[in-house]
Amino acid sequence: MKSHKSNTDYSMIITVLAFVFIVNVYFFIAPDQSKVTIDLVNRYILSNFGFVYALIVLASLGLCVFVGAGRFGPIRLGDEKKEYSEFSWAAMMFCSSMAAGFIYWGSIQWVFHYNKPPFGMIPQSVEASEFAATLPLFYWGLSAWGVYLIPAVAFAFLRYNLKNDRFDVAIACRPLLGKHADGLGGKMINILFLFGILGGIGTALGIGSPLISASLNQLFGWDDTPMLRFLVIVVVTAIFTISAYNGIKKGIRILSNVNIILMLLMIMYVFVIGNTGFIVKMQTTSLGIMLDNYFKMSTYLDPIRNSGDSESWLVFYWAWWLSYSIFMGLFIAKISRGRTIRQVIFGGLFYGFLGSFSMFTVLGNYSMDLQLRGVFDVVKGVAENGGPATVIAMYAKMPYGGIFVLVLLIASILSMATSFDSAAYTMAMVSSKHIPVNGRPSRTLTIFWAVVLAAIPMGLMIFDGSFNQVQALSVILALPTAVIYSIIVVSCLKMLSEYKK
Repeated sequence: MKSHKSNTDYSMIITVLAFVFIVNVYFFIAPDQSKVTIDLVNRYILSNFGFVYALIVLASLGLCVFVGAGRFGPIRLGDEKKEYSEFSWAAMMFCSSMAAGFIYWGSIQWVFHYNKPPFGMIPQSVEASEFAATLPLFYWGLSAWGVYLIPAVAFAFLRYNLKNDRFDVAIACRPLLGKHADGLGGKMINILFLFGILGGIGTALGIGSPLISASLNQLFGWDDTPMLRFLVIVVVTAIFTISAYNGIKKGIRILSNVNIILMLLMIMYVFVIGNTGFIVKMQTTSLGIMLDNYFKMSTYLDPIRNSGDSESWLVFYWAWWLSYSIFMGLFIAKISRGRTIRQVIFGGLFYGFLGSFSMFTVLGNYSMDLQLRGVFDVVKGVAENGGPATVIAMYAKMPYGGIFVLVLLIASILSMATSFDSAAYTMAMVSSKHIPVNGRPSRTLTIFWAVVLAAIPMGLMIFDGSFNQVQALSVILALPTAVIYSIIVVSCLKMLSEYKK
């Protein structure tokens, strides 16, 4: 067997390290100019390529239904029985994706749409309130999960049916690109994929760490400073490094199971102690509005009013999900051996949407009800104190609020850790030359990627970058990922069509 050292593709590591080093040096030498540059590139992409993100994501959901419901659906990915239970499979998939953002955005994203609603609605009107409760569910719902699943099928089929010992991104492009997916071309594809992960994970860190530091401020009185947030990232990095080091069964699976149980307990508690009638009615209303306006919301870029709000939200989220798409495809493939294509696609859509629906309709409608009844001014809190502090202050006022905030703190830490450890594990797989079907990447390589993942958001925090810059980086780095994603989708359809001839 080859040693870990000979099995590691150092050219990829050196390239990504150079990128991280250059970005952080740029932050250090010219902090103000670096923010301006990131914002300029972000605005250019929003203006010229936003429609690309919108169309890719919409098409992806349609392709999921086509592949899952059609003649490819019964294909079993591998000859073995399901490797993981339904609960663990759903928990790992849910927690490795966007769990770090569910608690935060689930609680207050409606505020932003309530103040600046789409489609020319009057701010803070009844119609704006209803759409404010619906849009977060739309952004984090079926479309988000749809972009993960075709790549998951492609990687799993190559791995478990065609028995490829390479488990990287370039191999999934070979059915379309042929020999161009090997050699230098394949390395470039894998490197661009790694860049995309850096953008997506940086956004998750930018969301999760302020909420954790705000929880620590509420519980222990520690000042919510950039240094505290930096230390939060250090602690979370240590946790997910240990988890990734232990692999999927002994690390990622256990963290995900514990995390999903905590999140379920939080949702049930809020549902019971909140205005349950209002929550249920708004859940039903939001579901109807989303189904009635799905295509409009999926393609609305506001070209006449050109307010920028609707377009920026849509493009940011779609870019974020696309930056995660290939990483999540690899990870879902890794845990889906023994399932059919139909089970992977419709199971992924069902469990993913169920989790998103539960978090956003319970937490979001709980906080909206407090606002509308005048119990707690969430809108004013976000404007004056920021989102993280407002979320924690709101939950601290509920019965047994201190205990709830403590549980929220633990769930937030685990959410970030489970997202990051799966990303580090996946990056280690891609930068390995060969991995046996039942094997795993080098532990040393996994630890290395865990540290690298935290480097850019840490650099932004040290040099006083804002979450807006982290978001912008996600949009920018998602552009090459979107191209690779499209190649993988076409390759997958080509590969499955040839298999079913």
